[in-house]
Amino acid sequence: MSLQEQPAAAATSVKEDIEFHADNGVILRGWVMTPDSPGPHPAIVMTPGFTSSITRLESVADAFVARGFGVLLYDHRTCGSSDGEPRQDVDPVAQDRDMQMALSFVEQHPALDSDRIGLWGSSYSGANVLVVAAVDRRVKAVVSQVPFVSGYEQFVLGNGQGALAAIDDNMEMDRQGRLKGEEPGRIALVRIPTDPADQAVLFEDPADYEYLVGGPEGPADSWINSVTIRSTGRALAYDVRPFMRRISPTPLLMVVASDDRTTPPSLALEAFDAALEPKELMMISGGHYGVYWPHLSRDLVTDAAARWFETHLGQATH
Repeated sequence: MSLQEQPAAAATSVKEDIEFHADNGVILRGWVMTPDSPGPHPAIVMTPGFTSSITRLESVADAFVARGFGVLLYDHRTCGSSDGEPRQDVDPVAQDRDMQMALSFVEQHPALDSDRIGLWGSSYSGANVLVVAAVDRRVKAVVSQVPFVSGYEQFVLGNGQGALAAIDDNMEMDRQGRLKGEEPGRIALVRIPTDPADQAVLFEDPADYEYLVGGPEGPADSWINSVTIRSTGRALAYDVRPFMRRISPTPLLMVVASDDRTTPPSLALEAFDAALEPKELMMISGGHYGVYWPHLSRDLVTDAAARWFETHLGQATH
């Protein structure tokens, strides 16, 4: 492990490059970020959304560290700096298991308080944190913003029942190819302006392109514009709603965007209603990606998350 001071806040925080083993021998990589003061610090475990990278969440982690928390921020398997092949082969159930290994890593890290661990997730990882909070009592507080809830229901709401047939055909062709020893098939995530108009993509909303590719930061580190076709099948089968009642007594804060076209607010509100107390709902205006942009809602929702963790993990020492 190597220690390095953060250039932007060298006097107050420390960033440590870390790695840990997950299932099937996959090595996950990321950072432990802590205040430059004696620990152990109450810990927040964070990981990115669908195919994204920890580099997109560093500013959020910095805000938590500035409030006195330690943060474990890591990339999912097959994404970003973590191992796993083929790249961006997304398996949400494996991600749930990996997150529990991240909790175990926190328990062994001397700068992090194993008795005060929170989970923070957004979009696809917003689903992961709901499942893990439901099944692992080491989690003492959870924040889920604009969460993915049900792949099947989300797809039908956005595309209609008829579009399922095309997805099923693609997945069957992929299975047949893999039986023959071929590499897993892939599908583009977003349409690049130079792409043919009839090219199939997973996300048609221009907001998806703006966040993943066209924003001021450009694409995230190591990001590629595709996922395996089998990733779509796994997403269709993933549903957090059966877990919602099991999150209690762990305190839940859910952030829902009223005009979200990526993770429908109706599904998030249904999931929130199913959860038991203690819980709190934060409704914000705008779309899915407003929670990531500083000129929209990022600072607002990050402050709310920090206050939630301060309330339920105990006041951090600055």
